[in-house]
Formats: sequence, structure tokens, C-alpha cells
Amino acid sequence: MAPNVLIVDDNEDSREILALILGMHGFRGVQARDGVEALELARSHKPAVIVTDIFMPRLDGIDLTRHLRADEELAHIPVIAQTAYINAIDTHRELFAAVLEKPCQPSELLATLAVLGIRAEPQ
Repeated sequence: MAPNVLIVDDNEDSREILALILGMHGFRGVQARDGVEALELARSHKPAVIVTDIFMPRLDGIDLTRHLRADEELAHIPVIAQTAYINAIDTHRELFAAVLEKPCQPSELLATLAVLGIRAEPQ
């Protein structure tokens, strides 16, 4: 079974492209529009990793990650921040397993997943 990757971004095109790329490499992209929806989906889909934008409505990526860390059922899930405003999260980097700058090359994301030990099933 393909590992679930929860993709959190308020930009639909960004979510769709990332889900497509991950799908081509043996992952299953589960999509959320914001941190509130992401918390619900993290509980129901038990993702192997979460890739989140930082600046979103309702619940941003930083607060999403804080909520995840405070929930013993979800605290173990690695979170990768993906943002165009990389310097804006300097004081919050410790929350994340990795921080990638948008636009991110697919190879960089896949390499980050590999470093975190998250691999897709061979196709």
C-alpha cells in the first residue's frame, strides 16, 4: 500500500501538482486546504508525513504543527514545511523535520522523504 502524504496548502493548484508528483513516485497524496482540515485528515488517514504550507487561513502551518506535537496520537508524524517565505519561519524551524523553499524541485522533496525514511512501495 502506498504511504499517505498529507498535503496542506490553501492553493489548490499547488496541492494538485504535489499530489500528482507524489503519485507518480508511489505515494498517495491526501489533500487539505488549511490546518483545521489537516488535523481532521491526519486523524483519519494516519499519514506517513505531512507537507504543509506555512501561511494559510484558519490555522497556519506553524500552529498546525504545534497542534500535532501536542496530540500523542499524531506527535510522531514528521512535518515538512514548504514555503515561499523561508526566512519568516526561522524562529520556528525546530518544529519541522525539514524546511523546503517554494518552488521546490520534485527531486528535492523526494530526497527529503528518503532522508526521513519515508519510501514508497516499488511499483
